[in-house]
Amino acid sequence: MKYCCFILLLFSLSLARAQGTIDPWMKAQLKTVSWSYTFKGVLADFHPVTIQLASDLDQVVGYFIHEGDQKKHRLAGEWVKGDHYQLQERDDNDRLTGYLVGTFTKDELDMQWMAADQSRLFEVKAFPESLIRIKNFKPVAEWIEVTATPGITFSIQKMDYGIVSGIASRNGQFSRFDGYCLDGTCSIWNTVIQVPGGAPIPVQMRQKDALNYKAVVNGVEYHAVIRESTPLMVRHFDNSMGFLDFVYPEFKSDTYKKWLATWSDKLWTDGVNYLQTVNLSPASGRLVHRSSGWVEILEDNDTYISGMITYINPGATKRTSFVWFRKDDVLIPMEELMNSSADVKKLSDAALKYPQADEDEGYTTWINQTGFPTMIACRKGTLATTEFNMIYGDDIRLIPVTNCRDMIKRKYWNDLGW
Repeated sequence: MKYCCFILLLFSLSLARAQGTIDPWMKAQLKTVSWSYTFKGVLADFHPVTIQLASDLDQVVGYFIHEGDQKKHRLAGEWVKGDHYQLQERDDNDRLTGYLVGTFTKDELDMQWMAADQSRLFEVKAFPESLIRIKNFKPVAEWIEVTATPGITFSIQKMDYGIVSGIASRNGQFSRFDGYCLDGTCSIWNTVIQVPGGAPIPVQMRQKDALNYKAVVNGVEYHAVIRESTPLMVRHFDNSMGFLDFVYPEFKSDTYKKWLATWSDKLWTDGVNYLQTVNLSPASGRLVHRSSGWVEILEDNDTYISGMITYINPGATKRTSFVWFRKDDVLIPMEELMNSSADVKKLSDAALKYPQADEDEGYTTWINQTGFPTMIACRKGTLATTEFNMIYGDDIRLIPVTNCRDMIKRKYWNDLGW
């Protein structure tokens, strides 16, 4: 009975006869090869990886491959219960470099990678290679409005390795999501929206043309409109000791590009120099460094786009927001939008009082310590956001116009639609 649920799950995926790559080392570790699969996915949101796994229904072995340098790290471990497993990761010299703990859930592989010294912890999302059939696809950012009740907006990033991610807004509540593409152009994709205090909502999106989707939300069909579609720029650097990436929508604005450069150029150069330096010295493991940046859109309308940039360096996270007014090509940072820094504290305190779903004690302690230091203007008010945390992620809460109007400079009220 220990393995029954796992075997039935594999059949339900229609993958039971699919075979991944098996080499002599993998075969030698197993009594017999009962199954093997190849998964494609991302480490820490943006770093492409390939995971090869095989099992004899007792032991699990395979490889964790970083696409940037194609170096393989061996994996070996066992099933703990049902569809759960735990693996050790080792390099070519058999030195322990990390641990992986994960599950199979439906057609998805969810894992956590932790460094051998427990100093770094990254999420890993991956999907069976047979489900990801993206060919000649260019990454794109879309703003989608679904005419459901209540309405849903998606700020989504479609990546060229077949994974989608972004932020969904429904009934004034914001939640992060990820999913995967089902066809060769990423015009069909699936995801699940997490609802605080409620059951998760499954979503499938089928793009009909350049401006419209058919959305199936909780089994009910709705019309969805693509209000904005923008090329998604992906900048990356990778070597055996770590990786850097920076992902952002490419708006046709010189002001926006200059603003991005002030954020990314020096951080990027410092990161590349560090990785090139540390790569020259002997090291017992890999991934000693990860630097990531991304831009997300939280409001997109005919007058303006507002969003935030997040940049993560080891031991430090930076985040700030902006409003870009289309007509005049003017970008207003958060500091200019607010009346004073004291008003940021007032809005942060207000956001902490808004009721949310019950969270664990560690999360509650963290959010009360970090507060909501970043404010993003939108038509319905101000979105208060926490910092980004590698364990807890982040939180976004809407403060209605009536409760935040006095904290925003009056000269921007009409432009913001207030």
